[in-house]
Amino acid sequence: MRSIKETKKQARQTLKKNYWRCVAITFFIAIILGSYKITEKHLITYQNNTFTIQNEPFTTSINSEIVNDTIEAIGNINTSISSYKPTRGVLANVFNNITSSGNFIFGLLNSFNQLIFHERVWASIIILLGAILTFLYWFLIQNVLKVGEARFFLENRNYKKTNFHRLLFPYKVKKEKNISLAMMRKTLQEWLWFLTIFGGVIKHYSYYLVPYILAENPNLKGKEAIKLSREMMQGHKWLLFKLDISLMGWYILDILSFHLIGIIFTTPYKKCCMAEFYMQVREYAKEKEIENVTSLKDIYLEKTGELYPSENGLFKETETKKWLHTNYNKNYKIDSLILMFFAAGVTGWIWEVGLHLFQYGSFVNRGSLHGPWLPIYGWGLILLLILLKKCRNNPILTFLLAIIVCGTIEYATGWYLETFKNLRYWDYDGFFLNLHGRICLEGLIVFGLGGCAFIYFAAPFLDSIFEKIKPNIKVILCIVLTLLFIIDSVYSSKHPNTGEGVSQNFQIKKDFKI
Repeated sequence: MRSIKETKKQARQTLKKNYWRCVAITFFIAIILGSYKITEKHLITYQNNTFTIQNEPFTTSINSEIVNDTIEAIGNINTSISSYKPTRGVLANVFNNITSSGNFIFGLLNSFNQLIFHERVWASIIILLGAILTFLYWFLIQNVLKVGEARFFLENRNYKKTNFHRLLFPYKVKKEKNISLAMMRKTLQEWLWFLTIFGGVIKHYSYYLVPYILAENPNLKGKEAIKLSREMMQGHKWLLFKLDISLMGWYILDILSFHLIGIIFTTPYKKCCMAEFYMQVREYAKEKEIENVTSLKDIYLEKTGELYPSENGLFKETETKKWLHTNYNKNYKIDSLILMFFAAGVTGWIWEVGLHLFQYGSFVNRGSLHGPWLPIYGWGLILLLILLKKCRNNPILTFLLAIIVCGTIEYATGWYLETFKNLRYWDYDGFFLNLHGRICLEGLIVFGLGGCAFIYFAAPFLDSIFEKIKPNIKVILCIVLTLLFIIDSVYSSKHPNTGEGVSQNFQIKKDFKI
């Protein structure tokens, strides 16, 4: 066995070569598991340039209280996130319910009850359903992802480009049910041992390798994995305890930084240390020929390379199917882009006019122009096609960048109209996480989803239709539409479309809140 110093040195080298992916994995898992919750009320306060540790009883803090405590501790600002109550939109309703209940699942159920069932579902049913969903979430997702995280860090030791999706290894080999049962058995046995005075701490270290054992061999039953972990940790529990103690300084810095250090270093560093520790104990167990250690026979975890050769692994992984069969990577001609601009603009106009008609029962010509189009939709979607061309094979990145692009366009357009025309054509005041009433999170998510739908579905479909139009007719159509749009834009620049249900005088608004 290597010394603690050597183990930590190797872990730092491992973390360095794939740093951002390690940080992303641990942060994602922490969010899923709820690890970044402060479990002691006012654990640390900051007054008169001095940090003070409070010895108050342990309580459960909801996220809004944690953020509020952090703000007050750093800047001595008397504010309360929990008092922030957005009043409009679906996300506002969800946010208010989650912050008031302190539980994501129960908050979500309350929102569904209010928005869909208009609070007709009894509270007892909500509580029962919430308890069932909480258990299933813990059983089928949290426990399985713990093993997936262990798998990522085991591969990350020797493979330079370990991908984020290795987190889903248990699902790829279709062993999530077995892993869920095994992890539940570990949790229950550990919990029962904690009813004794010292047994819980000892068994915590005795069972510590179970997730790593299941990550290497997900076929093992819970009883087998626990027994193997217990035998492998014989004589090594104290060493692991000392390794934990050696990281104590980082834990303290993590608390003092309100978990910032934990996100960017301590947590991924510890995971690298534990993966290194497991492989060392595994090697020692094989040398000593411990019973059942032969079940840990993934030789590719001991080799090096760019990527773990999953095709040669011990367990057959389900192939990643092509999620979309449209040719979304095609290059679009200028005439198709022009026609798509108008198709998007007209669709946006129909959407907003129809939405207003449905909500208020009256027809209004939405937008600053007089024609049946909203150019903000057209420009936004065309820019998505052009700017995000290289990202189309990554739908998650495309979604996030679509939010940024669309948000920038919407905010800039709103700012221009308010500054130079003294008019406001949309108002997100009261929505959850809005910026000056010009953009809000709820709208940006819709734009992100709509942008992805356009890139991957609508654009290829529209282009296939436009290709069937005769070239001469297509050119004439583009010219006529462009001229009409220019005339409308020039006229509307001096005589913008205004009126009830269309715009409001911006000067009425004195201040805006985020």
